[in-house]
Amino acid sequence: MKKIFVLAIGLLFGVAAFAQNENGEAQPYKVYCELIARPRSFSTKVDVELDFGQANNFWSGDRRLFDEDGKAIVFNSMLDAANYMARRGWELETAFPTFEISSGSSISHATHWVMFKFVTDDSQITENLITGDMLKKK
Repeated sequence: MKKIFVLAIGLLFGVAAFAQNENGEAQPYKVYCELIARPRSFSTKVDVELDFGQANNFWSGDRRLFDEDGKAIVFNSMLDAANYMARRGWELETAFPTFEISSGSSISHATHWVMFKFVTDDSQITENLITGDMLKKK
């Protein structure tokens, strides 16, 4: 029993030591974000939402991107949105499409791009990004 306790304590301190480098600085860790793009009606542009895994409900759920002036950003294409995110340190992990059949026979589709970046603190996840939900909290 004593060996198990010593092993458990050793693992605990090993994990804590792994979170910092030899200089005591925080080690970077990988975080994810999902870009969800839907085509705009009668347009070649796309509406893009961000998902950081945050909770959403009916009253708060505006995950569109906004500029510093509070104006919604409309992207020319999914690559335009990916370049926007890349300039903020995000990289593409994977991509996939989804299709939904709504009432009748209309089919809507969305493109999903999962992106990642390395941070040392959770506050860096949304750095240089503004969503509608963030504007509401100001």
